[in-house]
Amino acid sequence: MQLVFWPVTIHGVSLTRPEAVTLALFALGGADVAAETEDVAVRVAELAPGMFAWRKYPDLIDKELVRVALSDARLKKHWVVGSHDRGGWLLTTSGQELARSKEALLDGTKEVRRSGRDERQLVRERVRLLSSSAFEQISGGDLDRVTTDAADAFFRINVYVEGQARERKIARIENQFGGDPILGDAVRALAAVARTRGNK
Repeated sequence: MQLVFWPVTIHGVSLTRPEAVTLALFALGGADVAAETEDVAVRVAELAPGMFAWRKYPDLIDKELVRVALSDARLKKHWVVGSHDRGGWLLTTSGQELARSKEALLDGTKEVRRSGRDERQLVRERVRLLSSSAFEQISGGDLDRVTTDAADAFFRINVYVEGQARERKIARIENQFGGDPILGDAVRALAAVARTRGNK
């Protein structure tokens, strides 16, 4: 196996390491379900063979390179949220946009992780969001009156949820319902309100 150093070209498209791990996370269903570093490592090794290989043992995946690339995608590009040791990694809205722009590189191998139970859970979650007081206020044109507590309740978080845990919960709802024709605008507006508490 020939060692590949980044950026790598796949089907004529150049990918950096943060882009490659973001695309691998997308392939694992990372818009809806957090993925562990090891799962991303295996998937990105299939997508870009050798890009994350050890130098001396090129048949092995260097998990530390994958973790650093995921951290760069989080800290420098804001494409993912999460961490290696706290619940795994999840795509942000901008990470999904990047992955969708390069989705052709996956050759139709995107994994679908939703079961019938998952679909029912999404339906229940959508009903909960539509019946929330925050959504009711926004629908009535009262965004200015939506409190951070109401926005937090919309995302099922409270004042004690901070940092990456807060961002992960907000991103999950954004990923699942940001494109919803009824909920989408409200989700984005309430995400901005919920993030104000996280920035204090």
